[in-house]
Amino acid sequence: MIVSLLAASVVAVIDFLVGDKVPLVVLYLPSIMMLCWAVRPMWAYLAAGICSSAWMVDDLLVLERHHVSPHNLWIASVHFVFFTVITGMLVRLRAAHERERLYARTDALTGLANSKAFHDVADRELARAKRYENQIAVAFIDCDNFKTVNDTLGHRTGDALLKTIAETMEEGVRKMDTAARMGGDEFAILLPEATMEDAQMVISRLRETLLARMEKNGWPVTFSIGVAIYRTLPDSIEDIIHSADVLMYEVKQNTKDAVTFQLVA
Repeated sequence: MIVSLLAASVVAVIDFLVGDKVPLVVLYLPSIMMLCWAVRPMWAYLAAGICSSAWMVDDLLVLERHHVSPHNLWIASVHFVFFTVITGMLVRLRAAHERERLYARTDALTGLANSKAFHDVADRELARAKRYENQIAVAFIDCDNFKTVNDTLGHRTGDALLKTIAETMEEGVRKMDTAARMGGDEFAILLPEATMEDAQMVISRLRETLLARMEKNGWPVTFSIGVAIYRTLPDSIEDIIHSADVLMYEVKQNTKDAVTFQLVA
């Protein structure tokens, strides 16, 4: 905001010095655009009003006029419309940019973080865990019999089931945890600073809630869950994710509807 106001002030001074010989109204535009993109659109519209009046004030001072003519008002109005149209276009562009950035990191169906966002967060948390010598855990969750639900009850029911899982996960994890849909019917949870006891408490409680909601809706779905807790941190978050994934597949191959925890010392 300060940079924008200073830039507009510099243009106003130059505009006053050169008078009407060189029209500098376009040079106010970068300041307005900066306010719109970096701060709030309301400040950009306010700046548009101020900058569009600068030409009229300059004309009154340079020509030593004592009143505002209809011509002055018309030119100032044209400038204001020009600035506001550009600002409006930039507001829509910024909104579209924010939507695209959100969709790039969010699963469209469930609203959870997607696989890319999960890996980005996990990388940062792993670096922080190494810095402060904390533990870290990752849980991998697979829905047993999900294909049966899709085949017998339809994809709409399958989507509703996945949304219910996502809502339950968001409610059941800690504020510092990150829940994500990794693809299909597979989910993951990152648990920073989690000990074995922390991971057991969070995941066991979440599993019970998930099973209760499946039963309430009449969905024959259970959950195979693998949880890897790392005390000695690896170089890559991929190692932790892989360990949790392997544990989950072991559960799914053997018994299903169970959770296994493994502490990597």
